[in-house]
Formats: sequence, structure tokens, C-alpha cells
Amino acid sequence: MRTSLAIFVLAILTAVIVSVSFAGGLWLGLENFFEDLLFSPKPLHGDIVILAIDSDSINKIGQWPWPRKVFADVLIKLETYQPKALGIDVIFSEQSRFGAADDNALASALEKISYPVVLPAHARPLLLDSSLPYAGSLLTPLAEFNSPQTTTGHVNLILDHDGVVRQFPPVILAEKNATSTILALALEAVRRAGFEQEIPQAPLRIVFAAQAGAIKRIPFSRVLIEDLSSLLKNKIIFIGSTAADLHDEKPTPLSRGTQMPGVEIQANIANMFLMNYRLRPLASSLMYLWILAAALASALIFRLSKYSLRPILYNLILGLAQTVVAVILFERGVAVNFIHLTFAWGLTTIVLIIYRYFSEGREKLRLRQLFSKYVSKDVLEEILKNPALVQLGGVEKEITVFFSDIRGFTTLSEATTPHELVKILNRYFTLMTEEVLIHGGVVDKFIGDAIMAFWGAPIDDPEGADHALAASFGMLKKLKTLNEELRSQGKPEINIGIGLYTGPAIVGNVGAETRFDYTVIGDTVNVASRLEGLNKEYKTNIIIGETTKNKLEGKYEFIPLGTVPVKGRKEPITIYTVNVT
Repeated sequence: MRTSLAIFVLAILTAVIVSVSFAGGLWLGLENFFEDLLFSPKPLHGDIVILAIDSDSINKIGQWPWPRKVFADVLIKLETYQPKALGIDVIFSEQSRFGAADDNALASALEKISYPVVLPAHARPLLLDSSLPYAGSLLTPLAEFNSPQTTTGHVNLILDHDGVVRQFPPVILAEKNATSTILALALEAVRRAGFEQEIPQAPLRIVFAAQAGAIKRIPFSRVLIEDLSSLLKNKIIFIGSTAADLHDEKPTPLSRGTQMPGVEIQANIANMFLMNYRLRPLASSLMYLWILAAALASALIFRLSKYSLRPILYNLILGLAQTVVAVILFERGVAVNFIHLTFAWGLTTIVLIIYRYFSEGREKLRLRQLFSKYVSKDVLEEILKNPALVQLGGVEKEITVFFSDIRGFTTLSEATTPHELVKILNRYFTLMTEEVLIHGGVVDKFIGDAIMAFWGAPIDDPEGADHALAASFGMLKKLKTLNEELRSQGKPEINIGIGLYTGPAIVGNVGAETRFDYTVIGDTVNVASRLEGLNKEYKTNIIIGETTKNKLEGKYEFIPLGTVPVKGRKEPITIYTVNVT
């Protein structure tokens, strides 16, 4: 009971430690790394297209930044395709280096078009220390580019400590405590395209659908020279740089060594809203419950499995099962903090392995000290493998009980000094005990000059009766050698009587938790003791009951002795002696 309580207390303490770590945001980098591995390609919405400011377009149109008339010409050309919305990821925040006429060309084009255009704004820096992210200062397009068709959307992304883009703020404030909000450029483009969306306030995880380059890209220069109605008509179009020399690229969970242009990140954000992809963390309250459940499950495995390696194997299976569940939930848009769940069962497993090692080490040492002199090495090893075999309490088992007693012990004690008597008894008990242990029995106790032993517990022994009889034969053989020694020393010889009886008995530790004996109790024990005492009456060395005779598988010469009454029994029992081979 104490061990079980300790196991669950340790599991709960481990869960508390892991929960504190989770609450403090520890191991976030490792968690992000694991979640990055879970991203898998997803379908893309067919309406999203990127007009890429790529190296080929720069070679054809000229040095970057281009004249704004180039953008004006593209806007007018797109009018024939009537896109659902156009998001531009190029900030026209300063006067054109080509003069006011160049700015006027773009402003005029924005006035002429009939489709919605979202111009970019950029918070420098973006501050996240309030209920809504806000801009320290806001970089916006020139005022002359405002028109009935234009709105503004911010292009800010949130970089984690490892420099990877995983989140974006759907809404920001132009300044702290401002009343108006600015939607993300991609979200504003989706809204302007006619797709109504619920606007979340807190930063969102970006659900990337594919690696860089997967979303359809059309070189910007082609719009000026080709008919692209089949590619651009009624599309949601994003214009932005993809040329590596323009350095508008960021690592993403799907980078795999290739960074993603900022405009494609915006296109992925639009795609996640159009395709209704979301990735939200599991509620903290559920995470705490899961951490506790994982730790307690690990503890329960240790409680139910007594073998040293099985709990480790079962906990590995538990960890694998949790991983599968985490992956399934991730695919369904719920991010589970897998690292802390792994810590919950993994750390609990390690703690309980250490606890079991030291607690079982002490228990095994105690059992070894208690049983090493009374059982064979094989029996001792089984006890050490499964200490529950000898826990306080008992079980009913069929056993063969052995009793032996020295005939004429009073004469022996009178003929020797106390010192000599103890010396003879020690020699006698040593020889007799050896035979019990050699044949796999348990030496229960020494009662004066008597020996009590049994077979069939704690390890089942189908041949227990044969082993008990073989031990009896061995004792009588060794007794002859001992008597030769005693005769040569002029000391009285020893004669013994042995009683064997097979039947059910209660086997286990009997006593208090602080002091107990591993023993057997029951009618079988009483009968075996009674049979041992009959040897004096029948002038025999061995008397066995019929139940023992019926269990013997070897070939022996039995001599019936008749029946005898036994105290506490209505029916007498049939007894036999056995010729010593």
C-alpha cells in the first residue's frame, strides 16, 4: 500500500513540475521544431495567384525600384480581367525617384480601376504588449494613392526566437490606444473579394499549405505583354517580390532549406482563410488535465506491472499512442504541446524507474537476508523477481509439508554438555537443511530439535511430493554419516522420524508488517506433524499420508500401516511407510 501511494504521489509531483514548465513557456523552441515537422501539404484555393516581381521581370523591365507608371500600366491591364481583389506587397511610402508625374500616373490608375485594391502598411516596430498589437510607428502609402477602390492592410508577421515565421496578427492598431484597426493585408484582400470572415483579435498560427513556389506564380512582366485572362480573370491576386536579390524572404515551418517570399506568406494566409484551415493551441485547462492524466497513466502502469522491463515497454507504447493522437489533432487544427506531454509520461517513467530501483533494491536485500538460508537459490531468485509472492497475507496452495524430529533427544541432551549439544545440533541441522534446499524446498522453522519444511510454495511444484521424499531419503543417508562421526567420538547416535502430508494450506507471511514469518498454516500442517510423531509408535523413519502417496510419480516400495485418527477430523487417514532406497 505504501509503495502504491508513493508511486502516485511521485507521478502527481512530476505532473506539477511539468505543468509549471508548460505555464512558463519553457521548451517552446523544441515544441515549435516538433510542430514544424507535422506540417504537411494541403490543397490550395484555385483563386489565388501571385504576380511575382522576379529576377526575370527585373531583367526585362529594368533596375528596381521600377517607375510607378509600370504598376499603373499593370493596374489598367488587370481591369480587363476584373480580379476579385488585388493585394500589393510593395509600400509606396515615399515620392517616386522619377518625379511627381510618375506618382500621378499611379494615382490616376487607382482612380480609374473598378476592382478592390489593398495597399500595404507596415508597423515599425510591431508591439505585442497590449490586448491588441499596435504600431510604434506606421509606414503607409502616400496619401495621393487613396482612392474609392483602395484600402490598407498591414504586412507584419511575427518571427519566433529562431527567426521562423509561424504567426501573424489579424488586427493591429495604428498606435497604442487607437480606436481604428488595420486588418492584415491577406485578410483584407479576402474580405474585399467578398468572402466574409470572422476576424480574430489575437495572433494566429499560419497554416502553410505548401513549400515555397507551390502557389501559382506569374512573372510580373508577362502581364504587360501577354493576354492572361485565363490565368487572372476573377482571381485574388497578390503582387510582391520573389527575387532573391530583393531580400523579402523568411523561413517558415515548411522551408526545408528554402525560404518563402513575403508575398507568398500573405498568399498562404489568404489560403488558410479561404480553405478554413486553422491551427489553435489546445486550451490550457485541457493541457493541464492531459499532463496529469499522462503522469498518472504511467504510474498506473508501474503499479499494475511488477516486472522491471514491462512498465518501460508499456510506457513507450503510451508515448507512441499520445504521439499519434497529437498528430491527428494537429491535422484537425488543434496544436497539442507534445513536448510537455512527452515530459509528463517520460519524466514520470524515469522517476519511477529510479524509485523502483532503490525501493526494490532495499526490498530485495531484505528478502535475500530473510530467505537465503531457508530456500534454494532457484526459489530465492523467483522470490526476488516477484516479491508479491511473499507479501504480508497469504494464499491457499496445495503443498507437501515435512516434519522431522530427533528420537530420544532427552537421552542425547543428558549424555552431552550444553556446548556439545549445540554443536551436534548445528551440525545436524546443517546437513538436514542442505537436503531441503537441494530439492527445492523451503525450511520453515526449527522447533527445538524438530525441522519443518514444505514444497509447492512460493513457487508451484507439481513434483513437490517426490522432492520432499527425495529430501527425506537424503537426510537419512546423511544421518548415517553423521552417526559414524558421533560413534567415533563416543557420543550417542541420532535417530529421526519424518512425516509427510500433501494438501491445501494457507501460505504467506504471517505476523505484523514489522515482524513476520513466511510459513504455512492449516490442517495439512497439523496432519504432517501428527504423522511425524507416529514414527516412534510404528518403529519407522518415514510415514506419509495417502494424499502424498497419490501424488508421488516415482517408483517406491510402500508398506501400508493402516489408518489412524487425526484430531479435528471425522474420518481416519490411511498411512504408509516407504522403504529407503
